[in-house]
Amino acid sequence: MVKWRQLTTKADYQKAADRVNKLMDIPRSDEVQNELNLLSYLMEEYEEQYDPLPDASPIEVVRFIMEMKGIQQKELIPILGTKGNVSKILSGAAKMQLEVLDPLAHFLGIPVEALIPKRSGGTQNKIFESMTRTAVAESSVRYGKRKM
Repeated sequence: MVKWRQLTTKADYQKAADRVNKLMDIPRSDEVQNELNLLSYLMEEYEEQYDPLPDASPIEVVRFIMEMKGIQQKELIPILGTKGNVSKILSGAAKMQLEVLDPLAHFLGIPVEALIPKRSGGTQNKIFESMTRTAVAESSVRYGKRKM
């Protein structure tokens, strides 16, 4: 087994990728599996640091999962409302309402965070954060105990 360390250059990354391809073609022993695990970790770490993927928009996530699972638009009607509403949301003409995020995430089998728009730094959108704080505040006021 080759001694590996953190990948810091494209050449390091390519060498690791070549090694993974070779290891995939040989019978799996504990040693081979351990090296594959290590290389996978090192390659993922390199990609996150030097070549991060851009965040997908919530609509791109929904469309991707629909394609992967063979889900048709009409199957989203019970969650998103009318056929027209589903079409508007999937085309980007309308935004998803806060109350549909959890049921939609559950239906698609993904974390609800995947449906929350991200800012360029990878943080949650401040508008979403203020919406959730407002919704929580309003519900506690609206449904709080009445003073007699």
